[in-house]
Amino acid sequence: MGEYYNETRTALSNVKDLPVGNLAHRQVLLDNDKTRISYFELAPGDHTGWHKHEYQYSALYLTDAKLFHTRIDGTQFLSEHKAQEFKIHPIGTEHNVRSEADYVIKLLEVEFKS
Repeated sequence: MGEYYNETRTALSNVKDLPVGNLAHRQVLLDNDKTRISYFELAPGDHTGWHKHEYQYSALYLTDAKLFHTRIDGTQFLSEHKAQEFKIHPIGTEHNVRSEADYVIKLLEVEFKS
């Protein structure tokens, strides 16, 4: 997931106006010089925490997902995904993502370091 803005993932460093709520569970399954794979579980209302994606990354949704995105530039949008959907995302995304589902969302995130 790239770098978090602080150790607790609760806000951007030096920007106290951008806090988040409960943090999602993240488990890094693999982290080597080429790839990082993380497993996420987001309970209803959970947040990823503010972070910047330093690598191209993809998400494989293990469950359906309804996610509310807030980007660093203030833009906000809702995305919906189906289980087994695979999405590729660009380098440089800076955001916080919140679960809008009424169930636990599960996904794998794969970051391509090279």
